[in-house]
Amino acid sequence: MRPAYATVPRPARRAVDEDRLRAALGRFPTGVAFVTTEVDGSPLGLIVSTFTAVSLQPPLVSFCPARDSFTWRRMRTARRFAVNVLGTHHTAFARHAAARGVDRFAGAELESGVSSLPVLADALAVLECGLEAEHLAGDHTIVVGRVDALHVPARRPPLVYWAGAFGDFLKRNGQVTVAT
Repeated sequence: MRPAYATVPRPARRAVDEDRLRAALGRFPTGVAFVTTEVDGSPLGLIVSTFTAVSLQPPLVSFCPARDSFTWRRMRTARRFAVNVLGTHHTAFARHAAARGVDRFAGAELESGVSSLPVLADALAVLECGLEAEHLAGDHTIVVGRVDALHVPARRPPLVYWAGAFGDFLKRNGQVTVAT
């Protein structure tokens, strides 16, 4: 016997307005990360707000670069990357590094990770990964990495992306809000 919900007819599909979809998705606050690697002796990196945990066993994480990202096409050849979780102290850095055609490492203090990947010295957390899988999904690619090493220094407030802007959490009278 089929569940009752399976018999409810679906409404006809309507085109979703891209601007309205962007506005709706922007209502979901996300963290911000800087994904880094090295190719031919040069550091490469990109800002993402799509970083998420996938699995604890095995340890998998993911992020979603734009399918037309020239930077990701170059980075993927390394087959290894580091995810640097950004804090509120990275706001100016993230704004700069999110732009196309800029030196994304300008003003960044780098150090060498466990597997010699370039990582931010002051990241909230660093997860060093091997490229596990890639899945094409619309205008983005879902990149899955297997975590091989990690570093979690002292706690600091996270950088948040919400409604098209970088911000942070404010706690007032027991309430948490996002300030941009």
